[in-house]
Amino acid sequence: MKRTHKLLLLPLLLVTASFAFFCNSVAAQPGYEPAYVNGKTVTINAIDVPNHAPSKAQADFYQVVYPIGWQSIPGLNPQCQPCDHQGNGIDFTDFHDHILDSMPSDPGHGEFSPLWHVFLVLPNYSFLSGPPNPIHDALINAAYAPFLPTKSEAAVDDLLAATLPDGSPVAVEIDTHFYFLCAVVNPHAAK
Repeated sequence: MKRTHKLLLLPLLLVTASFAFFCNSVAAQPGYEPAYVNGKTVTINAIDVPNHAPSKAQADFYQVVYPIGWQSIPGLNPQCQPCDHQGNGIDFTDFHDHILDSMPSDPGHGEFSPLWHVFLVLPNYSFLSGPPNPIHDALINAAYAPFLPTKSEAAVDDLLAATLPDGSPVAVEIDTHFYFLCAVVNPHAAK
């Protein structure tokens, strides 16, 4: 199912910064991080590849960002808290989960590929597209939080389909146009 991707300047800058760590993985050893796939927690590594690839050769990788103030919402516990991969200081995108659409032993109806296409999913805050609106953003937090953690592609789809009573989306998905090779590895691989 194709979704309309919002291209906004601020989120695009945040995306570029948040995935800078993948660019550095070519020269260094791969990084290891937790991810969800179909409700299970796995460990992944990442290797940067050129930012273009045929769509049939890609699997979907979602970075689902937690809402601002997540610490005050009972039950929320992001996989990355924080993951300041780019070393530019902590911002709200550094608190997130990783979600894979498939993996080799759980192929997701033929979707599995070691080449991943990264999508950023974040709360549809007013400051992403205009002036800040604290009332709107509080409604977004309240509507977004119950979907967390999103542990599967279906859960990401549900979050992206959610709307406020006025019809505005609770979450936005941004195509980062970023690709990397990712393997699901033994959780002790980095040790």
